[in-house]
Amino acid sequence: MPMPAPSVTAGSGPATRGRLDPDGYLYVAGRLKEIVNRGGEKVSPREVDETLLEHPDVAQAVAFAMPHPSLGEDLVAAVVPKRGSHPDEALLRGFLLSRLAGFKVPSQIVFVDAIPKGPTGKIQRTGLHEKLAHALAPVFVEPRTQTERTVESVFREVLRSGPLGAHANFFAAGGDSLRGSQVIGRINERLSLGLAVTAVFQYPTVAELARTIDQASGASTALAASLQAEIDALSDEEVARLLAELDAGEARPAQ
Repeated sequence: MPMPAPSVTAGSGPATRGRLDPDGYLYVAGRLKEIVNRGGEKVSPREVDETLLEHPDVAQAVAFAMPHPSLGEDLVAAVVPKRGSHPDEALLRGFLLSRLAGFKVPSQIVFVDAIPKGPTGKIQRTGLHEKLAHALAPVFVEPRTQTERTVESVFREVLRSGPLGAHANFFAAGGDSLRGSQVIGRINERLSLGLAVTAVFQYPTVAELARTIDQASGASTALAASLQAEIDALSDEEVARLLAELDAGEARPAQ
């Protein structure tokens, strides 16, 4: 019976996290000091980097920790797009969600021309959130649509915060998975929707979530209009026959 590969600490320099596979090969997962403790869940930023680099629009990617009021640390990422590419944050997050556990997906992905380097010319994850503070802090924009105003209102209620703006990120503003579930529950109740809880993880900003809600509502409206058009095209005889069949089905005793 094969035994699970053990975690190991390798190297004589900074402690390094890795694992040995059943054949004895050593896989390095990253330095221990770089591991992100996201509310008790341990995330290797290097795994996130490698997954992001699988996307055809990503030239360079670095995931790193950012202080968080309730989680202790949150996970964010900086991405340098390939020349001529214009990746979308929500689509990249969806790409990661299809390949990684939800707690390993960064709550923010920012696009930069170059990732800052340390004095030695190497990228250092530690302190990267300070060097990229300008990119991580959204510019305040008033909610522009009724849906954005509704979403921002729910964010503010759950987070007990002041104005957030259309580009506010729920998790960067102090949210976590538990309160994210509360957000989706309240939005579903107020707007009579059936959004999955994962929606707030893939679309964590006010604007992104509002756009998703509008698209869902638009699809529902279009479907209702299509069904109504089909009903209107039926003759009186066809309508009567369908109603009779429906009545007969409801009257049939359960087996």
